[in-house]
Amino acid sequence: MSPGAETGQDGQTDHGITGRLSAEDMAYRARALAQAHPLTDLARSYVDRSVAEQRTSQPIPEIGIWAGAAAIGGYCLRRVEESEVGMDLAPSREDLPDLDALEEATARIAAELRVEGAGGHMLGDEDRNIEALDRIIASEVSRRLDHWKEDVDQAAWDELEEYLTWWVVKGYALRAAETATGALH
Repeated sequence: MSPGAETGQDGQTDHGITGRLSAEDMAYRARALAQAHPLTDLARSYVDRSVAEQRTSQPIPEIGIWAGAAAIGGYCLRRVEESEVGMDLAPSREDLPDLDALEEATARIAAELRVEGAGGHMLGDEDRNIEALDRIIASEVSRRLDHWKEDVDQAAWDELEEYLTWWVVKGYALRAAETATGALH
């Protein structure tokens, strides 16, 4: 339970300021959570399968690993958002969707997140959440691509940046899809 939940007031941010989390705080917490074991067993299977597929379909196998890391960042942002609004979700033990059904729901939600209104899938302030997603995306792009700046042309850079963006958004969508499919309750 968050510190503010007991008193009905907002809790402390990561910077010691009372109030709701900023986009910076949310991104920071998501990156920290990603260092733990943040995925449900179903989400872990989904990410493992996605990484395996991406490693064989991309020109450089490491790019598939980047997809998995980016997806976990987005997934963790959704978990931070859930925590902030007081949602305490647990994995279901029965009637879990298969990975294909989860993929279908995840891809649909990810596409809906990229339009105005985010398809109604965000739990909190949309502008703040988009800013937090942008911060995670910028971090992934910097971590994965900055050392290649001199070696790739702008078109390739843009393509890789879009690829990482898609996977961050897809990770956020994965957590939302787990809820939508009944894998979380």
